[in-house]
Amino acid sequence: MPDRNSALRGQRIHGRFGAAGEHPGVTFQEIREFSYLEISLWDWRRASLRSKLAELLGISELPESGKIQRLKEGHLLHLQTGSFAYLGAAAPAEILEVAITPEEGAVVPLGHARCLLRLSGAMAVAVLKRGIRQDLRDTSVAAGTVLTADIGGIDILLLRPDATHYDLLVPRSHAQELWRWLTLRAAQFGYKVL
Repeated sequence: MPDRNSALRGQRIHGRFGAAGEHPGVTFQEIREFSYLEISLWDWRRASLRSKLAELLGISELPESGKIQRLKEGHLLHLQTGSFAYLGAAAPAEILEVAITPEEGAVVPLGHARCLLRLSGAMAVAVLKRGIRQDLRDTSVAAGTVLTADIGGIDILLLRPDATHYDLLVPRSHAQELWRWLTLRAAQFGYKVL
């Protein structure tokens, strides 16, 4: 995979910013090397097709809608009925692209059109709550959850792969706008850019 240019070039500066303190409230990291595929299964109820997808990814069954299944080299996201996404390393993505036939569904690589930001820290959820009009408490968005959301008019895919991180998948064309929105709100807590 060729080295991906940052969608945040000129905006993302490494270091600590905002409120001074011993520990920054939020840590931002841009994940630059990833594959992202959206997978639509035409007849998702067909057990053989679900089994084929699970077998290709080395899992026993597909995750429920709105959930994430951790894989060896990435994650399988169940976005909605019959619609999945793969986020992770290139090798499994290449296998999926050739294994799902046009009669079974569609596999569309969209990683080149997305920016992936990872947020962590004690105040990460407080920053997200300032823009996302959905319940982000641990009981609603537990580890292993994926949902579509809107921050300041920008559509994102919000993933919570584990208890300490939030991943935001945003169209590259809106990455700088989202970055400015996030850092402006994180400044009061102090933030670090890796």
